[in-house]
Amino acid sequence: MAHEGIEVFRDLTIGSEQIPLDAIRASLLGVETEEWVHNEEQEANLKQYAVGARQDDILVFEYAGDSLPKASLTLWQRGNFYTVTNIVPAEVGELGVKLYNDLLVCFVAEVVDAAAVRDQLALTFTDDVRGLDTWTSAEAADALRRFSALANKSTTNSHPNDRQRWEEFVIEAHRDGDNLPVDILMQWLVEVDAWDENSANKLAIEFEQGISLLGAYDAILRG
Repeated sequence: MAHEGIEVFRDLTIGSEQIPLDAIRASLLGVETEEWVHNEEQEANLKQYAVGARQDDILVFEYAGDSLPKASLTLWQRGNFYTVTNIVPAEVGELGVKLYNDLLVCFVAEVVDAAAVRDQLALTFTDDVRGLDTWTSAEAADALRRFSALANKSTTNSHPNDRQRWEEFVIEAHRDGDNLPVDILMQWLVEVDAWDENSANKLAIEFEQGISLLGAYDAILRG
């Protein structure tokens, strides 16, 4: 059970305490590779609509190889770092989690790792599989596991014992600060806890309603 998790979009942040951002930019653009090319036109378009008196720097690379779908990758300045904010497909409707992550891994291997300043760069590259306690407390995650393990999946949470375990989970999630996104919960129920999509959707709706009710109740108590 320790390795259970769901596949999610990875995050990539690049920066350095030793060299300025413009040096990182120049080094990334200086990498010679046929798979990733600098898309100056799209970069200029994004900069035109950047919000703020001090425009953040933006870098756009386009994947031009053959092993993955054609796509553009955007790096956006966040303080002294670049963060990949999106990878947009050029030909397909959406990439999905696996292809998105494959493109990100390819970019790191072909561009970032080949940069002249690579040894001075600090990379934050999140995992592609995350446990439920990424979003909520260990107590809430354990409560959900108990509910799913013991529930009659044909009746979701209608049995009194199942209902009690479900409510314990919702309360624990609320205590943690309502940080568990509903779409993550539904994905977890289907992919990890083996609920069918209709039942998972029903539970996700009830979760959202329960969290909302508890939040309203807390607001009343606070006066």
